[in-house]
Amino acid sequence: MLVENKTNEVGGTSETSALNNSSASWVTKRLLSKKELAAVLNVSERTLDNWLAQKKIPRLRLSNRLTRFNLSRVEAALARYEIKEVGGRP
Repeated sequence: MLVENKTNEVGGTSETSALNNSSASWVTKRLLSKKELAAVLNVSERTLDNWLAQKKIPRLRLSNRLTRFNLSRVEAALARYEIKEVGGRP
């Protein structure tokens, strides 16, 4: 289960949102920021930067400073790089 804590700097209050299997469907229906995508894929933002530079994952560049990702398209793109082991040792 992935838990993300956000702190409101003005009031000092914290909002906690939990992402588990039952509520994970909303992630696939919206566009994700780089930080959100890194959390879902359990990789660093730097890794996403590398994948973008290598053109391994697709992105939606909405402006010069605004990039969003469609999770299902990113997962499909990464599936092409999955290595399937053949004939392992017993």
